[in-house]
Amino acid sequence: MSRPGLQVPLLIAATLALILLPGCASAPKQSSESTTEPIVSSTPPFQTKEPERYQAVRTITFTRTTGESTTVKTTIAKDGQFRRDEQNRVVYLETEQGSFVILPEQKIYAALGAEPEATDEEFPSEDSPERLLNTETTATRYQKAGTEVLNGRSSTKYQTVNTSTRGTVSNNETLIWIDDELGMPIKASTTSADGSNTTMELTGISLEVDKRLFQIPEGYQKVSASVIRQRLSVK
Repeated sequence: MSRPGLQVPLLIAATLALILLPGCASAPKQSSESTTEPIVSSTPPFQTKEPERYQAVRTITFTRTTGESTTVKTTIAKDGQFRRDEQNRVVYLETEQGSFVILPEQKIYAALGAEPEATDEEFPSEDSPERLLNTETTATRYQKAGTEVLNGRSSTKYQTVNTSTRGTVSNNETLIWIDDELGMPIKASTTSADGSNTTMELTGISLEVDKRLFQIPEGYQKVSASVIRQRLSVK
């Protein structure tokens, strides 16, 4: 299904979580490092597919070399084919009836896919999916680095080493935490050679989801996608 560019700000977090999974910052205090021979794999020893049903808060923090940081929080919910992403008081919704974007504060919504797609230039972002995808191809090796408990959930930690197609080894320092029950990443942190850092973490994870989250509230007015774009641009 076609998705206009106005959803780009809404899906930055979800895209980063899958594209920037290699990551490393300071490790949580509770840890037990493996004393056995490290296991190294050229393929991910975990899955990146989300659970069939769950909800959580995804927090992505960008820390620049200057020490300035930007945090993006996305409340996500998934139940089979239904999905809801809420970020900066904007809701992106996938239902049986199609895809919608909702502005709860203004009580308006629009169907997506019915109008010509907007370009990324209309919603510029240095962290847009287009920019993130246009990076040099790398081969990644995964090494088990122990176990940790994050927010009460048991996880297995992996360290990664990225090698580019030119044969050079990336100076990025990377760690990924895989939830032992869900089998998917719940934290990832990348520290680049220049000292900048990107961290993603899932918190408030629950496998119970309220089905009302995937409904457009009563009394909301349906408008065109162009109206939504206009309202977003003046925020």
